[in-house]
Amino acid sequence: MAKPPTIRDVAARAGVSVATASNVVNRNRPVGEASRVRVLAAIAELDYRVDRAASALRGAATRLVGMMVPDITNVFFASLVYGVEALAQRDGYDLLLVSTSEDAAIERRRLAALVGRRIDGLVAVPATDDSMTALSASGARLPPTVLLDRGADAPGFDTVRADGASGGYDAARHLLDLGHRDIAILAHSEHLRNIAERIAGCRRALDEAGLAGRERLVCGGHDLESLRGAIEREFRRAERPTAIFALTNVCALAALKAARGLGLDVPGDVSIVGFDDFDWMLALRPYLTTVAQPVDEFAASAWSLLMRRMAGDAASEVERILLPCALKVRESTGPC
Repeated sequence: MAKPPTIRDVAARAGVSVATASNVVNRNRPVGEASRVRVLAAIAELDYRVDRAASALRGAATRLVGMMVPDITNVFFASLVYGVEALAQRDGYDLLLVSTSEDAAIERRRLAALVGRRIDGLVAVPATDDSMTALSASGARLPPTVLLDRGADAPGFDTVRADGASGGYDAARHLLDLGHRDIAILAHSEHLRNIAERIAGCRRALDEAGLAGRERLVCGGHDLESLRGAIEREFRRAERPTAIFALTNVCALAALKAARGLGLDVPGDVSIVGFDDFDWMLALRPYLTTVAQPVDEFAASAWSLLMRRMAGDAASEVERILLPCALKVRESTGPC
């Protein structure tokens, strides 16, 4: 069996030094455009692959970045992975992905596996708001790490999150302006800070309207059918809500399934506002009114921070980036 090509073979084919070929592959130093083009052509012709394991053994940068999310089947987290992976590929990194099933114990094991692969950096959506803080306090050695969406106040970590409080306020204000006074808030749990902020924003709008304490908070668990069952019970009450504010894309899908299962018209019988904005929300009528999170900006901000830290900027202050949400008014909300 023929041996796989080495960086020396690439250099010889391109007519450049091994150092120049290595700089093109690892992006350690700038290389002239003519030489870079020849090296890239040689890589393609030889089907050269970087040996990340050998790099790790030498203590060199592996050009590997880890990404950890709670649930890869959730379209929000999958979209974050897609965005970060595209940026990693652009900058010559490979992405190693793990999913934690919203479980801090699984998170510790998955993270140990990533660190064992000598990753150069990590982008993480923690399983809980304090799981990464606890892990760091235990003495675990982590590469440069940026937290997304959760763990907003984790000491020692750069964080990127959305302004959920304003998003929740805008959603509730929209429903109030349509005349709704009996609003149910559907969440999987209220124990994550990002969810609690959305609830707080909604409550602030109700307080301003003189409706303090009038919301119904419904927590239905993480899976779709549990959420559907929880909101369906609200629909079956004699005084059912006239509007639902669903705090995640899964909650929104559960609310729509429950309404349709009971033969309720949306928005004639009940208005529904979701959170997140994905293609499926425009696939069936009525199109879903929703609070859009800036997924592309999430990925870009996290990657920019991580690149800075991996380049050696460990001295500057921890950064807390807060990104705005945007209310997208469509067909699923109407007058009470």
